[in-house]
Amino acid sequence: MVEALAPRRFVLVGELPAAMSEPGRGQGYLPVIQLIKDWNNEPSCRGAMVDDGLPEGTDASTAAKIAVVVHALCDRDGHRVPRWVLDSRAPDETTLVPGVDLQSGFGRRMRDAAAPVCRYHRVYFSVENLDST
Repeated sequence: MVEALAPRRFVLVGELPAAMSEPGRGQGYLPVIQLIKDWNNEPSCRGAMVDDGLPEGTDASTAAKIAVVVHALCDRDGHRVPRWVLDSRAPDETTLVPGVDLQSGFGRRMRDAAAPVCRYHRVYFSVENLDST
């Protein structure tokens, strides 16, 4: 008798670009929030989640949004930062969640409180997102 494989319980970074492009509420960032949740809930699977990297041809801004979160999680939890993460930087400063004006008061506070990896990747987000479960 052959046992069925257990379904995977976590998202892989390679799946994120396609998921982030799907229209609807949370477009562009909600799949990354799911990665954070999976990272926090499945610590033994972290390498499998992030080590294979992104698909060839992933848009630079999308890659940077994924990379900044992976970088921040790895730094926080002492996980080795995959090489692909360091190669992913947005062409212009932006935010993980669309529609935040970095020149507004809120945007300036977000940038000022951001982790150093946000400056490196040119993508800003609230570090409180990293605690999502």
